[in-house]
Amino acid sequence: MNNLLNMFKDNKNLKYAVNIFILLVIVSLILKLDTSKLTDATPSIVKGSNENLELTEENYVYSLEKRLEEILGKIESMEKVDVMIYTKKTPEMKPVYDENTSNETNIEISGDGTKREVKRETKQNQVIMGGNNQVVEKYYEYPEISGVLVVANYNGNKDIYAVLMNCVKTLLDINLNDIEIILSNK
Repeated sequence: MNNLLNMFKDNKNLKYAVNIFILLVIVSLILKLDTSKLTDATPSIVKGSNENLELTEENYVYSLEKRLEEILGKIESMEKVDVMIYTKKTPEMKPVYDENTSNETNIEISGDGTKREVKRETKQNQVIMGGNNQVVEKYYEYPEISGVLVVANYNGNKDIYAVLMNCVKTLLDINLNDIEIILSNK
Protein backbone atom coordinates (compact mmCIF):
# COMPACT_ATOMS: atom_id res chain seq x y z
CA MET A 1 0.00 0.00 0.00
CA ASN A 2 2.86 2.38 0.82
CA ASN A 3 4.42 1.67 -2.59
CA LEU A 4 1.16 2.62 -4.29
CA LEU A 5 0.89 5.87 -2.30
CA ASN A 6 4.54 6.77 -3.03
CA MET A 7 4.01 6.09 -6.74
CA PHE A 8 0.87 8.26 -6.63
CA LYS A 9 2.77 11.13 -4.90
CA ASP A 10 5.70 11.00 -7.31
CA ASN A 11 3.79 10.76 -10.59
CA LYS A 12 1.95 14.02 -11.44
CA ASN A 13 0.27 12.57 -14.52
CA LEU A 14 -1.23 9.81 -12.40
CA LYS A 15 -2.52 12.43 -9.92
CA TYR A 16 -4.19 14.38 -12.74
CA ALA A 17 -5.70 11.23 -14.23
CA VAL A 18 -7.15 10.11 -10.89
CA ASN A 19 -8.52 13.59 -10.15
CA ILE A 20 -10.16 13.80 -13.58
CA PHE A 21 -11.62 10.32 -13.12
CA ILE A 22 -13.10 11.29 -9.75
CA LEU A 23 -14.49 14.52 -11.24
CA LEU A 24 -16.09 12.60 -14.13
CA VAL A 25 -17.71 10.14 -11.72
CA ILE A 26 -19.16 13.03 -9.68
CA VAL A 27 -20.44 14.82 -12.79
CA SER A 28 -22.04 11.64 -14.14
CA LEU A 29 -23.80 11.07 -10.80
CA ILE A 30 -25.12 14.63 -10.84
CA LEU A 31 -26.39 14.25 -14.40
CA LYS A 32 -28.18 11.02 -13.55
CA LEU A 33 -29.89 12.61 -10.51
CA ASP A 34 -33.62 13.09 -11.13
CA THR A 35 -34.24 16.72 -10.16
CA SER A 36 -37.80 16.84 -11.47
CA LYS A 37 -39.06 15.73 -8.08
CA LEU A 38 -37.09 18.44 -6.28
CA THR A 39 -38.30 21.43 -8.30
CA ASP A 40 -40.99 21.84 -10.89
CA ALA A 41 -38.98 23.05 -13.90
CA THR A 42 -41.89 22.86 -16.32
CA PRO A 43 -43.40 26.14 -17.46
CA SER A 44 -46.57 27.43 -15.87
CA ILE A 45 -48.52 27.18 -19.13
CA VAL A 46 -48.28 23.55 -20.21
CA LYS A 47 -50.47 21.77 -22.70
CA GLY A 48 -51.51 18.33 -21.52
CA SER A 49 -50.86 18.96 -17.85
CA ASN A 50 -52.99 17.59 -15.05
CA GLU A 51 -55.05 20.76 -14.97
CA ASN A 52 -55.95 20.15 -18.64
CA LEU A 53 -55.14 23.78 -19.46
CA GLU A 54 -54.95 24.42 -23.16
CA LEU A 55 -54.13 27.93 -24.28
CA THR A 56 -54.98 28.43 -27.92
CA GLU A 57 -54.88 31.72 -29.77
CA GLU A 58 -58.60 32.26 -29.22
CA ASN A 59 -58.34 31.53 -25.48
CA TYR A 60 -55.31 33.80 -25.16
CA VAL A 61 -56.98 36.70 -26.98
CA TYR A 62 -60.29 36.14 -25.17
CA SER A 63 -58.63 36.18 -21.76
CA LEU A 64 -56.77 39.39 -22.64
CA GLU A 65 -60.00 41.01 -23.83
CA LYS A 66 -61.88 40.05 -20.66
CA ARG A 67 -59.07 41.26 -18.39
CA LEU A 68 -58.88 44.56 -20.27
CA GLU A 69 -62.68 44.99 -20.09
CA GLU A 70 -62.57 44.31 -16.36
CA ILE A 71 -59.83 46.88 -15.74
CA LEU A 72 -61.33 49.58 -17.99
CA GLY A 73 -64.79 48.94 -16.49
CA LYS A 74 -63.50 50.13 -13.13
CA ILE A 75 -63.01 53.68 -14.41
CA GLU A 76 -65.40 56.12 -12.73
CA SER A 77 -68.62 56.75 -14.73
CA MET A 78 -67.82 53.89 -17.14
CA GLU A 79 -71.08 52.02 -17.68
CA LYS A 80 -69.96 49.38 -20.18
CA VAL A 81 -66.84 48.60 -22.16
CA ASP A 82 -66.21 46.03 -24.90
CA VAL A 83 -62.75 45.20 -26.21
CA MET A 84 -61.67 43.38 -29.35
CA ILE A 85 -58.01 42.41 -29.88
CA TYR A 86 -56.58 41.36 -33.23
CA THR A 87 -53.38 39.30 -33.45
CA LYS A 88 -51.11 38.56 -36.39
CA LYS A 89 -50.18 34.94 -35.76
CA THR A 90 -50.88 32.03 -33.50
CA PRO A 91 -48.80 31.00 -30.50
CA GLU A 92 -46.07 28.53 -31.41
CA MET A 93 -45.59 25.35 -29.46
CA LYS A 94 -42.31 23.58 -28.75
CA PRO A 95 -41.83 20.34 -26.89
CA VAL A 96 -39.85 20.47 -23.67
CA TYR A 97 -36.58 18.57 -24.05
CA ASP A 98 -34.25 16.96 -21.57
CA GLU A 99 -30.97 17.90 -23.24
CA ASN A 100 -27.55 16.37 -22.63
CA THR A 101 -24.44 17.82 -24.27
CA SER A 102 -20.97 16.38 -24.19
CA ASN A 103 -17.71 17.71 -25.64
CA GLU A 104 -14.63 15.67 -26.39
CA THR A 105 -11.26 16.93 -27.62
CA ASN A 106 -8.43 14.70 -28.78
CA ILE A 107 -4.95 15.92 -29.69
CA GLU A 108 -2.94 13.55 -31.84
CA ILE A 109 0.78 14.06 -32.45
CA SER A 110 2.23 12.23 -35.44
CA GLY A 111 5.75 10.90 -35.77
CA ASP A 112 6.97 14.00 -37.65
CA GLY A 113 5.77 16.31 -34.85
CA THR A 114 2.57 17.69 -36.41
CA LYS A 115 -0.41 18.13 -34.13
CA ARG A 116 -3.96 17.35 -35.08
CA GLU A 117 -6.82 18.39 -32.83
CA VAL A 118 -10.16 16.64 -33.15
CA LYS A 119 -13.18 18.18 -31.42
CA ARG A 120 -16.44 16.29 -31.09
CA GLU A 121 -19.66 17.63 -29.63
CA THR A 122 -22.69 15.44 -29.16
CA LYS A 123 -26.17 16.56 -28.21
CA GLN A 124 -28.89 14.24 -27.09
CA ASN A 125 -32.46 15.50 -26.85
CA GLN A 126 -35.18 13.48 -25.24
CA VAL A 127 -38.76 14.70 -25.28
CA ILE A 128 -40.29 14.92 -21.79
CA MET A 129 -43.53 13.01 -21.43
CA GLY A 130 -46.29 14.10 -19.07
CA GLY A 131 -48.19 12.01 -16.56
CA ASN A 132 -50.79 10.87 -19.12
CA ASN A 133 -48.05 9.86 -21.62
CA GLN A 134 -48.47 13.01 -23.75
CA VAL A 135 -45.62 15.21 -24.92
CA VAL A 136 -45.14 18.19 -22.59
CA GLU A 137 -45.21 21.38 -24.66
CA LYS A 138 -44.65 24.98 -23.72
CA TYR A 139 -45.66 28.21 -25.38
CA TYR A 140 -42.56 30.18 -26.19
CA GLU A 141 -44.02 32.96 -28.27
CA TYR A 142 -47.39 34.60 -27.84
CA PRO A 143 -49.18 36.13 -30.81
CA GLU A 144 -48.25 39.71 -31.61
CA ILE A 145 -51.09 42.14 -30.95
CA SER A 146 -51.63 44.24 -34.04
CA GLY A 147 -54.85 46.08 -33.24
CA VAL A 148 -57.27 46.90 -30.42
CA LEU A 149 -60.81 48.22 -30.65
CA VAL A 150 -62.48 49.61 -27.52
CA VAL A 151 -66.18 50.49 -27.51
CA ALA A 152 -67.05 52.36 -24.32
CA ASN A 153 -70.29 53.68 -22.86
CA TYR A 154 -69.09 56.56 -20.69
CA ASN A 155 -71.19 59.18 -18.91
CA GLY A 156 -68.53 61.25 -17.19
CA ASN A 157 -66.88 64.63 -17.65
CA LYS A 158 -63.24 63.55 -18.15
CA ASP A 159 -61.52 63.27 -21.51
CA ILE A 160 -62.03 59.51 -21.51
CA TYR A 161 -60.61 59.12 -25.01
CA ALA A 162 -57.07 60.02 -23.84
CA VAL A 163 -57.43 57.97 -20.65
CA LEU A 164 -58.50 54.85 -22.57
CA MET A 165 -55.76 55.31 -25.19
CA ASN A 166 -53.07 55.57 -22.52
CA CYS A 167 -54.47 52.63 -20.55
CA VAL A 168 -54.55 50.30 -23.55
CA LYS A 169 -51.14 51.46 -24.78
CA THR A 170 -49.59 50.88 -21.36
CA LEU A 171 -51.25 47.53 -20.66
CA LEU A 172 -50.60 45.94 -24.06
CA ASP A 173 -47.43 47.82 -25.05
CA ILE A 174 -48.60 48.68 -28.57
CA ASN A 175 -48.47 51.81 -30.73
CA LEU A 176 -51.19 54.44 -30.43
CA ASN A 177 -51.91 54.03 -34.17
CA ASP A 178 -52.99 50.43 -33.48
CA ILE A 179 -55.69 51.48 -30.98
CA GLU A 180 -59.18 52.66 -31.91
CA ILE A 181 -61.54 54.08 -29.28
CA ILE A 182 -65.27 54.47 -29.99
CA LEU A 183 -67.56 56.18 -27.49
CA SER A 184 -71.19 55.09 -27.53
CA ASN A 185 -74.08 56.42 -25.51
CA LYS A 186 -76.47 53.45 -25.68
